[in-house]
Amino acid sequence: MKPETSPIQLASFDGRVPSELAADYILPDIFPDIKRILRVTAKPVLIGRYLAGRRLEFSGAVDYVVHFSAEQESGESLHCVHFAGDFNGALTESEDLDGAEILLASRMGDCTARLANPRKISLKSTVFTDVRIARPISLEPAAECAAEDAARLERLSESVPSVRERAVIAEPLRISENLEPDASQPAMDEIVSCEAALFFHEARMNQGGAPTVTLKGQALIDCIYRAMGGGYRSFQRKLPLSYSLPADEFEEFFAGCAPESLICAADAIITELNAEIAENTYGERRILELDVTFEPHLRLAGIVAVPLTLDAYSTAKKCDLSMRELDFSTSAKQLSANFSVGESLARADLSLPDECSLIDAAGDVEFGQISMERGRAVITGEASLSCIFAAPDGTLISAEPAFAVRCELAAGDLREPLTMRAEGVISDLRVRMDGERIFFDFEVSFAAGIRECTRRRVVSSVTLGDALPRRAPSACMTVCYPAPGESLWSIARRYNVAMAAIEAANPEASRVVMIPRTPGVSGVI
Repeated sequence: MKPETSPIQLASFDGRVPSELAADYILPDIFPDIKRILRVTAKPVLIGRYLAGRRLEFSGAVDYVVHFSAEQESGESLHCVHFAGDFNGALTESEDLDGAEILLASRMGDCTARLANPRKISLKSTVFTDVRIARPISLEPAAECAAEDAARLERLSESVPSVRERAVIAEPLRISENLEPDASQPAMDEIVSCEAALFFHEARMNQGGAPTVTLKGQALIDCIYRAMGGGYRSFQRKLPLSYSLPADEFEEFFAGCAPESLICAADAIITELNAEIAENTYGERRILELDVTFEPHLRLAGIVAVPLTLDAYSTAKKCDLSMRELDFSTSAKQLSANFSVGESLARADLSLPDECSLIDAAGDVEFGQISMERGRAVITGEASLSCIFAAPDGTLISAEPAFAVRCELAAGDLREPLTMRAEGVISDLRVRMDGERIFFDFEVSFAAGIRECTRRRVVSSVTLGDALPRRAPSACMTVCYPAPGESLWSIARRYNVAMAAIEAANPEASRVVMIPRTPGVSGVI
């Protein structure tokens, strides 16, 4: 009997494509000469992709933000410049890419900056683009034969769960807020820099009524400014985010998936950020008018049952099978967590002078490893912090400590091998100092999409040969004593008997198996 078939998504490529990038930036005339680079942040943004037969090409830009110090009459001044450098990559597959689902995500690797001269910054960086190319493939074994011969094919099939994925870029969204530093901080004279990090800890697909995707997360704002009366200050704000997006366009794609299996992950790609100082009702320059535009990049997944043909034979003809190995994902989960980290370093480790004061502290976190320990998922990564200090003489100093982070989560029934894609942010970063040590306390939030992978051997094609010998049966039944653990399928295959017939003759488990002998079936034991 021919089972109902459903295409399975098989990843023909699942890896990283590196792109090397070198960029030079010449300071505009409005900025003074650079004395020292204090901080460099870099964020890659994918802009477009192009498909041509078996070749995939993609391009993007790295947004650089460089903080630097400059000489002034008393101490040093703090400045910031923004600029971008282009990157691109390509991949050639063995098959045409038409109809393939392509999922792309870029992240920064190494990034170094140096002063070529007081007015030129040279940067070298590496961008890693995670590329997953998944094709829908029918698992129906190829068999060129007449309808009569096809009806006599017996198949050993097993229905297994398989993950189906799709990437979607939603319509741009906007954040507009008026922010204010703490009352204890001075008013703002000029903005040095304003940066935003957007993170969604929850993304959920809803199918009741009109299908939607619900996003919940936070926007982390870090603003450094020159204060009225001199000196530099900063303030940070955490803004809650909540959106409901229409999901009609991919409802059909996940129609066969179990509703409880649907998961979603979301990244926010900032396309525009504007910040200006405004006066409050008392005429003080204490209001930061912030406008951020971003694109939600969604990664959707669901689980569909797919029948695999593990074995086959014919009751009428000799049969040769071609087999193939399948690597696919059988389970997908979206895990999220929030945890606190407390670390400290000796002041001497950061070469900080006495009586220095903190201007700004920011951080980023990368997660790259997952393992299973005692039934729990252990996710590890590294938190990289960046601090800017002011010495008593006005000199500006930077420090970039890094700490290992680790989180354990209940993972249900997940089993290794696993693959993971995780995004995280650092918030509520507090820096304290005493005479000997510096203390760092912060919160880490992350969301991880985890896939469980498996490998199965299946029938890819069936070739029918000569007819089996026809022998008149000497009895209507043959008695067979199966070997320990031998299945009805293996017995039916050995005697070229239809499974339905042998199951009908053996309704209950027994130490002996009755094999019906029908005309046209080999009687050789």
